[in-house]
Amino acid sequence: MENPVEKRIREEYGKLESNPSHDFMFRKLDWDSYEWQGALRGPSGTEFAGGIYHVRLLFAKEYPWEKPSFIFLTENGSFNIKTKTNARLNWKPTRKVEQAFLELIELMPECPDFKSDSEEHKDKRRDLAKISSEAAPIFGTGARQKLIDVNHQYMQSRCKEEVVVDRVGPTQMESDRRVIVEDTYNIKNSGEKRILEEYDDIKSNPSSDFTCLKLNWNPYEWQFAIRGHRGTEFDGGIYHGMVKFSEGYPSNPPSIVFLTENGCFDVQTIISLSIRQCVREALVEFIEKMATYSNGGRLHLAIESRVKAPTYGTFARQEVMDEIHQHMLRIAAPVSVPELIPPPSQTPNGTGGGSVVYNIYNIYNIGFSVVYNIVRENIINASNSKCVGVMDSMNGAPDVTNPMITKILCVVFIVAFWGWSYKFLT
Repeated sequence: MENPVEKRIREEYGKLESNPSHDFMFRKLDWDSYEWQGALRGPSGTEFAGGIYHVRLLFAKEYPWEKPSFIFLTENGSFNIKTKTNARLNWKPTRKVEQAFLELIELMPECPDFKSDSEEHKDKRRDLAKISSEAAPIFGTGARQKLIDVNHQYMQSRCKEEVVVDRVGPTQMESDRRVIVEDTYNIKNSGEKRILEEYDDIKSNPSSDFTCLKLNWNPYEWQFAIRGHRGTEFDGGIYHGMVKFSEGYPSNPPSIVFLTENGCFDVQTIISLSIRQCVREALVEFIEKMATYSNGGRLHLAIESRVKAPTYGTFARQEVMDEIHQHMLRIAAPVSVPELIPPPSQTPNGTGGGSVVYNIYNIYNIGFSVVYNIVRENIINASNSKCVGVMDSMNGAPDVTNPMITKILCVVFIVAFWGWSYKFLT
C-alpha cells in the first residue's frame, strides 16, 4: 500500500507538471521522494525582478500536517542561502505546495533575513538578481546539477517570453474564486473568519469607488484598486494596492501598500491602519484623503494610471491586478482634461474676429481632449481587441500605450492646429 504522504506529494507534482507556472519550476528527485529541486522567478516591480533563484523543497514525513521547508542555493539578499526556512509561510494541511511557492516569492521583497531598505542594499540585490539570471549555482551531485541546469534554462526562457494576458475577460470566474476562498480560509480561526466576512460584504455590496480580490495562495492578503477622488486632479485615476492582514486580525490592524504612482501616498511602503477600521472604511478614507493633496501636478499620473495595472509580484498576482484594472476601467470615467488655454473674450471685435477666435479655441480644447481620451482609451483597447476589421488594423500601429508617444501625438496636434489657425486668421 502506497504511503499516503508520498501519494499526496506525487499527486501535487502531477498537477504542477500538467499545468506549469510562469513563476517557478520544480522537478522531483528520483532518489528521494521527499525533495524537489526548483527555481523561482524574482517578483516583478522589485529589485529582485529578472532574477532566477534556485531552491530545494523539503517535505516533512508528516506532510501536509507539517509545513514544507525551503533551502535557497542562490545568493539573493533576502533569504540566507543553504539554510532551511519555513517560519513565514501561512500553512495549513488543506493548502497546496503551489500556494507556498507563490507566497515564498512574494516574501522576498520583505527580506526576512536581511532587514535593510537602504539604497546600497537595494542596489546589491539588483546586482545579485542580474548575476543569478546568467548562470545556475553549482551544487550537489552530477544528477542534481543536471536538474538545476534544466530548471535554469526553463526559467530563462520564461523570463524572456512576453506573457500575453487576456484583458477582455476575467481570469477567474467569481464562482470558482469563491470555492478557492472557502478552501483557503479556516473559518474556525476567528481572524480568518473575520477576513472572509469582510470579503463577502464587499462582494455582496460592491462599491463604485473600489474593488478587492483575495489571493488564493495567501488568506491574509487582498489585492485592491481605488478610483481617484471625484472633482480633483485624481478623478478618473485607478490606483492599485495590497491589503495585508496580520494573523491577529482584527485585534492587530491591517496595513495598506500602494503600487501605483499617485503623487499622494508613497508606493511599496507599508501604511498601518487604525485598529477600529474595517477594510471598506479604510479604502474610502484613503480616497477622501486624496482631496487634501490635490495641489497640482498629479493629472498626468491619473492619466497614466489608466493605461494598465502596475507591474508587481508574481505572474499569478499580475493576473489578479489585470482583472481588477479591467473592472475599474468599466466603472471609472476617463480622466477629465482641463482647458490648457484661457478662453478669449467672446465680445465681437467689429469684424467678427472674436467669434472666429472663440470657435477655434473651442475646437482646440475639444481636439486636445479627443487626443488624450481616444489615444488613452480607445486605441489602447483596440490594440487588445480580438475583433476584426478596423480594430485589428490598429494592432500594427505605434505603441501608443507609451506615455511619451502619447505626449508627442498631442504636441503634433497642437503645433499642426495652431499653424492652421494662424494661416486662417491671417
